[in-house]
Amino acid sequence: MARQLKEKEAEVGKAVRHNAELEARAAQLSAEAQAWQARARAEEFTAATLQAQLQQAMMNGGGCNANLPDGDIAGAGEAEDAESAYIDPDRVVESTGPSCKACRKRAASVVLLPCRHLCVCTDCDAVVQACPLCLSIRSSSVEVFLC
Repeated sequence: MARQLKEKEAEVGKAVRHNAELEARAAQLSAEAQAWQARARAEEFTAATLQAQLQQAMMNGGGCNANLPDGDIAGAGEAEDAESAYIDPDRVVESTGPSCKACRKRAASVVLLPCRHLCVCTDCDAVVQACPLCLSIRSSSVEVFLC
């Protein structure tokens, strides 16, 4: 009888230790979850701030064709090159920026959030559910206008 009692006490002690370990692990996971939630809120705030700044810049004209301070139009002084201005149309490669990683036909003009990859065009933006580069699930997107 005493032996059975000691065995039961040992089982109870083992169960108590295991329970304490599980509670410690649960507390650790809860703290990690709170940290990730705080980081997600901070990233969402950053994304919202950047989107507001982008919209403000777009409303102010974007600055792509802005005049320089001395009155010259941007890029007008670049024609003073010593080389020929002739461009062979058969050898021209259009460089419109990064290509869309989904369709590979159009220029990438949409930044996916939260990963911040500039990797899809506006047409593919409506279709893709995950970033084609890192495969993270997208929460939203921002269209960018590259000069």
